[in-house]
Amino acid sequence: MPETNSSSPPKTGDLEEKITYCSICEQVCGLKVTTKGDQIVRIEPDKENPYSWEDFCIKAATSDELRTHPARLLSPMKRVGDRYVAVSYEDAIGEIADAFRRIMDEDGPDAIGSYTGNPNGFCFTNSVFHNAFMDALGSHNRFWVGSVDQNAVHYVGEEMYGSAWTALIPDVDDCKCFLLIGSNPAISAMNWVGAVPRGWKRMLEAMSNGAELIVIDPRKTETAQKADLHLSPLPEMDWAFLLGVLRVIFDRGWVNEKDCAEAVGVDEIKRIAQAVNLEDLSARCDIPVRDMEVVAEKFARAETATCLARTGSAMGRNGVLTEWLTHVLNLVTGRTDRPGGRILSQGVANVMDLGANVFVQSRTPSRVRGYAPVAGAHAVAEIPDEIETPGKGRLRGFIINGGNPVVGGPDGDRLDAALSKLECLVAVDLMQRESHRHAHWLIPGVHFLEREEIHVLIGCMHDVPFVQGASAVVSKPSGVRHEWEFYKRLAEALGVTLFSGVFAPDPTAVEEALLGMGGRMTREKIKAHPHGVIFGERQIGNLRKSLYTPDKKIHACPPDLAALLKSRLAEPASRSDIAQFPYQLITRRRLQMMNSWLTESSGTRIRKDVGSAIEINTGDATRENLQNGDLVSVQSSIRAIEAVVHVSSDVRPGVAVMEHGWGSRTFDPVTGAVLSERGKNRNRLVSGEDLDPLTRVPRFNGVPVRIERRP
Repeated sequence: MPETNSSSPPKTGDLEEKITYCSICEQVCGLKVTTKGDQIVRIEPDKENPYSWEDFCIKAATSDELRTHPARLLSPMKRVGDRYVAVSYEDAIGEIADAFRRIMDEDGPDAIGSYTGNPNGFCFTNSVFHNAFMDALGSHNRFWVGSVDQNAVHYVGEEMYGSAWTALIPDVDDCKCFLLIGSNPAISAMNWVGAVPRGWKRMLEAMSNGAELIVIDPRKTETAQKADLHLSPLPEMDWAFLLGVLRVIFDRGWVNEKDCAEAVGVDEIKRIAQAVNLEDLSARCDIPVRDMEVVAEKFARAETATCLARTGSAMGRNGVLTEWLTHVLNLVTGRTDRPGGRILSQGVANVMDLGANVFVQSRTPSRVRGYAPVAGAHAVAEIPDEIETPGKGRLRGFIINGGNPVVGGPDGDRLDAALSKLECLVAVDLMQRESHRHAHWLIPGVHFLEREEIHVLIGCMHDVPFVQGASAVVSKPSGVRHEWEFYKRLAEALGVTLFSGVFAPDPTAVEEALLGMGGRMTREKIKAHPHGVIFGERQIGNLRKSLYTPDKKIHACPPDLAALLKSRLAEPASRSDIAQFPYQLITRRRLQMMNSWLTESSGTRIRKDVGSAIEINTGDATRENLQNGDLVSVQSSIRAIEAVVHVSSDVRPGVAVMEHGWGSRTFDPVTGAVLSERGKNRNRLVSGEDLDPLTRVPRFNGVPVRIERRP
């Protein structure tokens, strides 16, 4: 494809049009922002962007509401009693450095930990300087939002391809059969560790040309409503359905012999699949054997096909099995890194190379539970143990960087109590949220519309070679510093060296160094194309040349995954607690909000009961004598919350649905007043102990509950 370029933005009177992109999700939609001075008048899609503007949504259109939120932090704030006072950066950095130094002198570097959330990941300078700071301290105690919904893809990438940063993206344009597990691209768009801009619309176009869409989801989602076939399994049991499909494919010889022969372990997964009775698998997932056979034939005999799982299946105790078996299904039928299948991401560099050579991951197990990290980070579920359990390396200092784990993680009540016991809690964010109630220091964040950068990592994870630099369309508030500057100055105050001296501690130097490793684009070329640039043809077939497994082969049946699969097969086919907890709670997405953040701003624009409602099947409501609007108690094994009933035919019997990410308060740090609160935190029902054994993801989707009318 040819390079694209455009002239500088025009000015109209005192109005000016500026070009950047949205940093809320991986679609990185191109934006045209009309400003008047440092006021934003309008945010629109940038239709001169050659790649990513057509997924523009209300989250981008209303993103200035967060930038101008009345609770926004405009200077560092120090806790004094139960209130905060504004202080200078110099004083804040000096006192935080003193506290961290004392803690490390007494208890070692692992006594300082951190949690990073979505906003951190979508700000390149913040994420790389934060990680460089933790590297410089020598701390292995890092926790991240990936342990809420993303660890499955990283774990499987590491085990099968040798890199936790293996981004295999669906080739939607050439696909003739889509098999989606727990995925709703009509709402969430086509991204998850890699992006396909306009992916849902492109899928619909492929369907208009004869492609089939098969959706596996307990709820008839907006995507399922367009499907040729929708099957509604029990939550957490997608793996059993996939194993049944694989059994049929192996039995009937619908495999790609060449791709199977080039991989390691196909014979072992075949033995496991063929040893299982299809009726047993059917009972586990509650999908008839005949439907498994139909899906197996449609998928295996299609000219091209792709199977992918998303957060619906990943946010539970069996998410890693489902993610793994989708990759196995693609592999054995010849869909891995083939046209119409799942292809290695394209961009300014090979993300697997960067993962192996730059974003080096810690392998140190957690102190209390002994869990290995995934993609270099431990699970949010482990934080309370690491704070409350005495011993060398107990967490005493902590940074929450752009995240809200009390709401986004499991058992927030326990985490909130644990955070109150820290000696130095630092929150880096745009405002004081629920997770920051006990912070000793509040450090302002910078909104994405106020920063200039090239996000090299996101620039590696597209379905075509594309890159765009972000521009600051308005100035950041006077006196507010970029997060990377905070970490640089804090490192200097502690006398530690960022990037081990390999890179200069300057964002431009880091960006240029990483771009140089890719050798595909320079900073100058990127800056010369403000609307973004597609700088080459899409390439397919590079995965097998990029593998980081020791033998440079795809590993179809890693031992730990095979062992977990066998242990699940040895369990009873149905839940033993179903009489006590007859429902399983799952989550859903809404177009107007990003789950786990932005509820404080964009959430004001949608229905009043959103975030407080529990959706149940019509038949279940009749049996329970419940109607729309009834107030109920939702009880799990650890806690109860209240919700308002919403009766629906879109959810299967025995399943209940509540949105994830609500129930977060924002605060006026000066007065302590609660400025906003909406919805219920359904994650309070989720245990921090009941986890996926390999990825440590809690049981967000599938947690057993009972529902009782409130008097």
